[in-house]
Amino acid sequence: MVRLALAVLVLTLTLACGPSGEDQGLEILPTAPSAKVGEQIVIQAEPLEALATDLTWEVREPHGGGFLRSQGFTITYVAPASAGTYTLVAHARRADGSRFRATFPVQVRPDPSVEPAMIALAPGDTQVFAARMKGLPRSTVTWSVEEPEGGEISPEGLYRAPRRSGTYHVIATSTVDAAVSATATVKVE
Repeated sequence: MVRLALAVLVLTLTLACGPSGEDQGLEILPTAPSAKVGEQIVIQAEPLEALATDLTWEVREPHGGGFLRSQGFTITYVAPASAGTYTLVAHARRADGSRFRATFPVQVRPDPSVEPAMIALAPGDTQVFAARMKGLPRSTVTWSVEEPEGGEISPEGLYRAPRRSGTYHVIATSTVDAAVSATATVKVE
């Protein structure tokens, strides 16, 4: 009889809390939060059931960012310095005293840049470009020029403008993540 009662209790808890033991009775806006490294975003939560307390928020992973405000239904999340996917956890109490908990992923994107971002050069002139891949473990990049006749660039970022006028684009692509790149605009006149 005790085993049957225990089995019913476990089944009831599993059904009430879902297979992971966490509720999903909370909607958030934006529905898929994302931010660049170091950026602040406002997240609004709407419970799908009555709660007796305000939500209290935390980030599951160490070094996963933090909050300017970590309690309530509107919070401000501050993304960490490293890109990745982090988990936001909301806690509260229901009117019956039971625990409410919901989790949401937040995507933190790198913030790539090229310096100078825009420059004017005379035909044949040179310029050294520098890239920064903020949020990635290394800022090493491969350099390229978007236009086939748009000039040449060395592996170190030394660009030589073409002999004819036009607008060209120098691209720095991360060697850590090829989906991360930044572009500089070069006007040759």
